[in-house]
Amino acid sequence: MVATAFPAYSPSVHKSRLTATVRAADGVRLVVTADNLFDRTAQLANYVRERCDYVLWPAEADRVRALIDTGEPEAAIELYFEHVGERWDEERLEITAP
Repeated sequence: MVATAFPAYSPSVHKSRLTATVRAADGVRLVVTADNLFDRTAQLANYVRERCDYVLWPAEADRVRALIDTGEPEAAIELYFEHVGERWDEERLEITAP
């Protein structure tokens, strides 16, 4: 019998993860990794909720929070990244597909 240096196959080791990265001129602001789209979206929605008051104009920040509160986190994320940079530093969202 020949011993191998490779571990036994495990589906959990090879499971695809969903990743999103928020970048700014000074570097990476956030990296989100999740097993499913719902969790990745929730993490991004938390990020935009926490930051919107500091980086968006008040009207856009209010709209972002309202979209999250009414169960539309994808729209809130889109709105945030559409307007971030108009008041303070620009950010961009990079989505990595499995």
